[in-house]
Amino acid sequence: MDRSLLKDIALLVLSAFILMFFALYDNFPIVTDDTGVYIRSGFEWWVPSDRPVFYGIFIRVTSCGASVWLTTFFQSLLVAFTITTFTRKLIPPISRFHLLAILVFLSLFTTCGWFTGMLMADIFVSIMILAVVSYVFFENPKAMKWLLLAIIFTCALMHNSNYVVLSLFSLGAFAAMMLVRSWRRYIRRVGMLALLCLFSWVLLCTSNWVADQGFTTSKSTHVFVMGKLVESGVLKTYLDKACPEKEYAICAYKDNLPPVAWLFHWGEESPLQQTGGWDANRNEYNAIIRDIFSKPEYYPSIIYKSLEATARQLVLFNIDGNYALPWVNWGQDNPVYGAVKDYFPHEINQLEYSRMNQKSFSIGVYDHLFAIVIVLSVIAICFFLPGYIELKAEYLKIVWILAIMIVLNAFVTASLSSVNPRFNARVIWIVPFINVLFLLKMTLRKSSPKVVE
Repeated sequence: MDRSLLKDIALLVLSAFILMFFALYDNFPIVTDDTGVYIRSGFEWWVPSDRPVFYGIFIRVTSCGASVWLTTFFQSLLVAFTITTFTRKLIPPISRFHLLAILVFLSLFTTCGWFTGMLMADIFVSIMILAVVSYVFFENPKAMKWLLLAIIFTCALMHNSNYVVLSLFSLGAFAAMMLVRSWRRYIRRVGMLALLCLFSWVLLCTSNWVADQGFTTSKSTHVFVMGKLVESGVLKTYLDKACPEKEYAICAYKDNLPPVAWLFHWGEESPLQQTGGWDANRNEYNAIIRDIFSKPEYYPSIIYKSLEATARQLVLFNIDGNYALPWVNWGQDNPVYGAVKDYFPHEINQLEYSRMNQKSFSIGVYDHLFAIVIVLSVIAICFFLPGYIELKAEYLKIVWILAIMIVLNAFVTASLSSVNPRFNARVIWIVPFINVLFLLKMTLRKSSPKVVE
C-alpha cells in the first residue's frame, strides 16, 4: 500500500480520536433524551412517529451490537474525513501537521467536538453542508465525487431537517444559476443533489409505509406544525374566532396554551397530552391547520413569526442549557438509561457515572469559550483579510454559500420545530472553522506563496 495513503489513514484515525475528546472526557458519549429512541428504533426495527429510523439503523450497524463507542468512533471518522477533504480543497498542499492542529482546535474550542461525540443525528447536518460545498464548488476526481454524494445522501437521511435544508438549497441553487451565468457550470452537480433529494424523500416515505404509517414523510407533522402555531400566537388568534362556531377539543385550553413549541409537544400539562396525545388529535389538528393556511389573513403573522424565530435561532450558540439543570439526568427512570441497559448492558455504569450524569461538566464555561472563539475568529478575519484581495473574493464566495446553508438550517428548524440552541450550535462551528482556514491560508501565502497557489 502507498506510504502516503497509510499516513492519511493514520491521520484520519488519530483525528477521529481527537474529535472524540468530549465523549472520552465525559466517560460516555454525549446523550440527550432522544438518544434512547434512536437506539431502540435501530435495534427493535421500528420507525418512530416523529423522526426517521435511519440514525437508529446507523447506531445498530456501526456499534456492531457491541459498543456505543464504536458508533461515536465511526461518526468521528466521517467528520474527520469531511473536514480534511474540505480543507485540502481550500489549501491543497496543506501539511498533515496543520490538519491535526485544525482538528485539535475544532475539537477543543468549537461545538464541533461536542456534537461529534454525541449519540444524536445532529452532527450530520454539518457534515452534509461541508460535503455539499466540496462536491458542488470544488473540482474532484470521479471516485471522490461519488463518495461525497454517498456522504451527502447518508447525511440527508439522518434527520428530518436535513431533507428540507438540502431540498431548499438545491432549489435555490437552480434559481441562482438562472440569474448568474458563471454559476451555470455547476448545474449538473446541483442536478445530482436534486436527484439525491428525491431519492431521500422517497426512501423516507417508504420506510414509514413499511412501518404501516402510510406513504408519508412523517406521522407527526400535525403536532409540530401546531406547536409552531402555538408558539407564534397564530393559533390563539384563530381559536378566539373559531371556537364559538366549532367544537374543537383544544378550545378548552385556548387561554392556557404553552408559550413555546417544545412544551406543547412534550409537556405533561400540554393540551396535546390532555386531549389524548399525538394520534388522537391528528384529524382535529389537520383540520385546524388546513383552515388556517387557507386564509391569507394569517400569512403575514406566519411569515413574520417564522423570520423572527430564524433570527433568534441564529444567535444561539450554547450547546444546551438543559445539561446544567440539577433535575436533568439519565438515571434508571430515563429512556436513555433503559435503552443502554437493554442493548449495551456492560456500558451502563459508564453512563451512570458520566460527568453529565454526575453534574461535573462545566457546561457554562464551554458555552462562553465557544462564543468567544466565534467572535474572535470573525474579528481576526475582518482585520487581516482586506489585505489579501484575491483571498477576499474566494472567502466571500465560500462564506456566502456556507452562510446560506446555516441560515437554511435555522429557518427550517425554527419554522417547523422550535427555537432551540442545539439546532444552531450544531452548525455554528463552521464559522470559526472557515475563518481559521483563511487565516492559515493568509499565513502560508505570506511565508511560502507557492504553497497556496
